Amino acid sequence: MGLFDWFSDEDEVSEVKKETPSDFSDFQRISEYIYDKSGITDLDKRALISKQLMQFSVENELYTTQSFLEKMRHDRSFYQDVINIVTVNETYFMREIKELEWLISYIKHSEKNLKILSMPCSSGEEVYSILILLSEANIDISKIDITGFDINTQAVKRAQKGIYDERALHKIPLHVKEKYFTKDDERYHIDDRFKRCVHFYQNNIFDLENYRDTFDIVLSRNMFIYFDSEKRLRATNIIIDLLNYNGIYIKGHADHIQEHEKLENLVFGVYKKV
Repeated sequence: MGLFDWFSDEDEVSEVKKETPSDFSDFQRISEYIYDKSGITDLDKRALISKQLMQFSVENELYTTQSFLEKMRHDRSFYQDVINIVTVNETYFMREIKELEWLISYIKHSEKNLKILSMPCSSGEEVYSILILLSEANIDISKIDITGFDINTQAVKRAQKGIYDERALHKIPLHVKEKYFTKDDERYHIDDRFKRCVHFYQNNIFDLENYRDTFDIVLSRNMFIYFDSEKRLRATNIIIDLLNYNGIYIKGHADHIQEHEKLENLVFGVYKKV
C-alpha cells in the first residue's frame, strides 16, 4: 500500500471529495522527495504520520500528488511544516545516561574549553541534561559552548523555551528537579542560566556538508535509525568533517554505523576522530 492509498477510504474527507476529485495514487513520490532531502526512509510504514499528512493536505486544499509536491518544492515554509509532521521528537532527560556520564568525565579532565554539538537536539533534553550533570559534578559550565541542531522547527522552539512536562523529567531525582527547575502548574521551567549558555537552531544534517564551523564533541544519538545504509554513510562523513582532530563522536544505542578509517571506538557508543 502506498502512503496515501487509503485516502479515498477516509470518511473525514468524504465531503471534500464530493466537491474536489482527489488523486494520491502515486504519493510515493512525496516520500521519495522527503527521503532525498532529509534521509527519512519509513514514511509509508507509519500509519499515524500518514493520517496527519492526509489531514494537512486537505487543510491546504491540495488534492493531488503533483500539487502537494509542487507546494513542497516551492514553498519552504510548507516543506518545513511537512518535516515537522513526519519527524518524531520523543525523548526525555538523562536518556542513555552512561554515555553522558562518560562525557562529563571527559569534560572534567579536559584542559581546554570545548565546543559541543547536539544533533538532533530535539526539544533540548539532551543539552540541558549535560549542563545539569556538569553542575552536579561541580564543573564550571562556562568551560563548554553547546549548540543544538534539529530539523524540526517546533522542537527547536521548545528547546529555546526550556519548558517541560513531568514525563520528560521522570528520570531526574526530586532534589535535582527542585534545584534546576521552577514548577508552574504542571510545567517545569529550566534554570535561566542554562538557557543563556546554549544556542538552538533549525538545521538538517545533509545541509551541513562544507559547514564552516567545527566541534570538539558531536552527539548524534538515535538519528541513524531513520536512514538507510547510503544516508548513514553520508551522515557519518558529515559528522567526521564537523569534528576537530581527536574530536569525540557519541552515537545512540539504536544507531548502526559502519566501520570507518577515521573513527576509533573508545567505549560502547563513543568514538574518536583519528
